[in-house]
Amino acid sequence: MGIIKYSKNPILTKKDVPFNVNSIFNAGSTKINDKYLLMCRVEMPNGRSSFVKAVSDNGYDFTVDSKLTLTPQDHKEHYKYVEWGIEDSRITKINDSYYLTYTGYSKYMPLVILAETKDFSTFKIFGPITEPSNKDCTIFPEKIDGMYWKIDRPNAEHRRDIWISSSPDLLHWGNYKVLMEPAEGTWENDKIGSSSQPIKTKDGWLLLYHGVRGFGISSLYKIGVVLLDLQKPWIVKGKSQEPILSPEFNYERIGDVQNVVFSCGWIDEPDGKVKIYYSGADSNICLAETSIDYLLTICK
Repeated sequence: MGIIKYSKNPILTKKDVPFNVNSIFNAGSTKINDKYLLMCRVEMPNGRSSFVKAVSDNGYDFTVDSKLTLTPQDHKEHYKYVEWGIEDSRITKINDSYYLTYTGYSKYMPLVILAETKDFSTFKIFGPITEPSNKDCTIFPEKIDGMYWKIDRPNAEHRRDIWISSSPDLLHWGNYKVLMEPAEGTWENDKIGSSSQPIKTKDGWLLLYHGVRGFGISSLYKIGVVLLDLQKPWIVKGKSQEPILSPEFNYERIGDVQNVVFSCGWIDEPDGKVKIYYSGADSNICLAETSIDYLLTICK
């Protein structure tokens, strides 16, 4: 079926937020109690970001909560690591809990924060699970070979590669391996990072990732897909040679950051269809639809 951008994009803009924000974008996504839930990043008028949830019965028409869901101030003893904002959550359901991995930003640079919730009303915040500088973290939805696994993107001098690591308890991580590096001279030349929670398929784990390439005085952000081995997730079995989502329309090209499509999550349906929630130009939330079968085909 290819990739189909929703004809009524964007599905959320700051006009849909019932309080004053600069922008709404980069939402983690999941389903809870048969409802679609987006954990949206909102940049507040002071320039710092918090999270607000939006809920839908059909995956297209969302209602944004009347107040913030999670703020830097909620982090208490971890506040100094998120003082400048919390950004870009990815959501993974494991058993009956939802785990959020997101970027905490402060004078100490970006790092990854882990939180757990069962209802998206109350949260257990574990604090940092990486040192700075690191971001774009996602957790696999089940143990593999007795361990939890996460993917993230540390910054190492001029390197911007995706790494994978494992943990017995989601808190203590090791066994670090380079998973992917940018393909030089292509749309992902400058840096890459994960863009979704992994989806388990018969052929492997599917993962969205973003790629960035310098363009004039700015950068182009696009989205690709990669297939990882089911039992050895540090092995890349295949990936899209071209981006599956690129900035095309004004709502993706014109905004706070020009020429950006960026995703933090997707939802797979029982019929094999997939809803990809992404943002255009750091200024809205949009929807594109595809299928597991199509994504597997382009990864092979």
